[in-house]
Amino acid sequence: MIVGFDYWHVLSHYPTQIGHLIALHAAAGDEVHVVSAIGHGRIGTVEAEVRAVTDVPTVHEVVFDHTRESPELKLAKCRELGIELFYDDREDVCRMLSENGILAFRVPRGGSADDQAAERT
Repeated sequence: MIVGFDYWHVLSHYPTQIGHLIALHAAAGDEVHVVSAIGHGRIGTVEAEVRAVTDVPTVHEVVFDHTRESPELKLAKCRELGIELFYDDREDVCRMLSENGILAFRVPRGGSADDQAAERT
């Protein structure tokens, strides 16, 4: 199976638990990716942050002009990579992936920020 994890509000906020899930998936022979949607000001920053938390073979950045583009960008990257299962904090991302045949698990985030307001730009 090919599995993907979001970084911000998923791996970043639950490094022990999500790191454990990543290790379990890898031990089961799954191909594991981190896919993070980011603004232009964060290009080239996510991989170092991910590697400081856990060891994952591949980190991908998809760059948005506006946070509302995140669902479509993540769907396109998941399709490109063949991701079948994805963990994300955004309801709109999970809904779009699920509507397109990718099993998506929503990781709840604290606070009251809506999906777009919770993104780092």
